[in-house]
Amino acid sequence: MISGINGGNCILSSMAKIRVESNMINKAEVIGSKGSFHIVFHGSVAEWKGEPIVLSSSRQPYEPRIFKSIDGAISELIRIGLTEASVKITNSDS
Repeated sequence: MISGINGGNCILSSMAKIRVESNMINKAEVIGSKGSFHIVFHGSVAEWKGEPIVLSSSRQPYEPRIFKSIDGAISELIRIGLTEASVKITNSDS
C-alpha cells in the first residue's frame, strides 16, 4: 500500500497518473451533488488506513479536490489516463 501526500489519503493528479500507468489504480468514481463533486479511486492500492484514495489539488493538497461539474471531473480523469469511471449523485442534504 502507498499513501498519498504526507501519509494521508489525498493524491495529486501527477501521483494518480503514475499509479494508473502502473495499474495500481484502474477505476474511479465521481461522487457528489450539483456543484460539488470529488473523485474517489479504485484499484489494487486505492485505500489507505481504511479510507479511499481521493484526488486533491495542489492548492489544497490535504483536502479532496472539489469540481463544479461532472464534466470537469471526467476531463481530469481523462488527463490522468483512466478509461473507466462511474458517477454517483448524492443528496445535497447529506
